[in-house]
Amino acid sequence: MTVKLKLLGIMLVLLHSLNLEAQDLTAEQQIQEASKVYEQALTQKNEPLLKSILADNFILTTASGKVLTKKDMMLNLTKEGTKYDKFESSDVRISVSNDAAIETGKVHTVGIRDGKKITETTRYTDFWVKVQGKWLLLAEHSSFINNP
Repeated sequence: MTVKLKLLGIMLVLLHSLNLEAQDLTAEQQIQEASKVYEQALTQKNEPLLKSILADNFILTTASGKVLTKKDMMLNLTKEGTKYDKFESSDVRISVSNDAAIETGKVHTVGIRDGKKITETTRYTDFWVKVQGKWLLLAEHSSFINNP
């Protein structure tokens, strides 16, 4: 066997084992990872990443009562005067039923929205759906917590 064939064999074994590790994640763990991607896309103002995690018919009901679509989210991401520095989630619970899941929790958000500094804590409910093997955020609703 040539060195090239041996290396190819080793690479195939490594790729196969990495794929098995990804498949071994529970649905809850997959959603936790997807949630991190969502927060990362918002803090890094990463349009392709945000676009990849939101379902095309995504809808967000904000804590202030605004209703935003995926298109609105994409526009807000690039808007001057909006920057999220961090999201700290706690009390996270995930309930999965086949290809749908509900994630609830509390999130402390720090950043700038519409040119104004914000530090807020909200409760949220996210509705995730699995489409072609990938978890996508279909709907989100948040409510302010007055005394976190």
